[in-house]
Amino acid sequence: MNSSVWDSDLEPFDFEEKWSALIKEFHLEDNGWLTYMFNKRQRWIPAYYRDIPLGCLLRTTQRSESMNSFFKRFENPRGTLVEFWLRFQSAMDQQRYTQKSLDRDSDLSLPVTKIMLHLEIHASTMYTHALFYKFQKQCVASLHSCSARDSSRDSTTRFLDVEDAILRTTYTVAFNPTTFDAKCSCKMFERKGYICKHIIWILSGKGVRKIPEQYLLSRWTKNTKKMPLYDVHGQLIGDFDSSYVSKMQISNVWSEFYSTLSLIKSLPEKSRRIESTIYQGI
Repeated sequence: MNSSVWDSDLEPFDFEEKWSALIKEFHLEDNGWLTYMFNKRQRWIPAYYRDIPLGCLLRTTQRSESMNSFFKRFENPRGTLVEFWLRFQSAMDQQRYTQKSLDRDSDLSLPVTKIMLHLEIHASTMYTHALFYKFQKQCVASLHSCSARDSSRDSTTRFLDVEDAILRTTYTVAFNPTTFDAKCSCKMFERKGYICKHIIWILSGKGVRKIPEQYLLSRWTKNTKKMPLYDVHGQLIGDFDSSYVSKMQISNVWSEFYSTLSLIKSLPEKSRRIESTIYQGI
């Protein structure tokens, strides 16, 4: 079941074929829940999202569970609203400090290269450290598991079959030697935003020394945070530090919230004291 559902290399037709074989083998044709989930397959099966740039697919609760785990280190379920606000600010300050530390490391140092491949060296100067080490795994795997042969060609494009010895699968790479455009049937770039070992193998074999510009997405590069900052409506905020902007927006929300509370004339004495304390904190 897991190999059928979570294999991102499967095309929709392949998934449906494997699913049908599974249902038939274990006589699950009358299972209502499995029938219902199969009817909703286009909403949750990775095979149907292979062409969509998801920046690595997150499972349903992965993000919320990660955030809950982080904030639990700061929260006090029996605390006051004022205490919650202070603890929340401490949690955000820690996140900003961690982010700035990672930014500093990416700006002032280079990650360790392993195989001294030209594409690997270029990636070390362009990508953040976290993304580079993911790319590096693809570089290493390209040397140990890939081999290629010509399949066909037209006037502008060569089609090469790249055999992956680890996955025991053959992928097709369409390569344009003039523009260095490359498209692999594994569709890793479309899903994750960086090229796969199959394309790396082809580019290296053709003597390409730098990752083609069209495959360097700004979201993964070191300079992405230095670009202009926009709000949710697409309006230019300016070249402010992102942490300052976030802090300013949160403070504005809280100010509006307590301005609304101040319009209520008959607040209990305890609520007035809390309101006064929060205003002093702000």
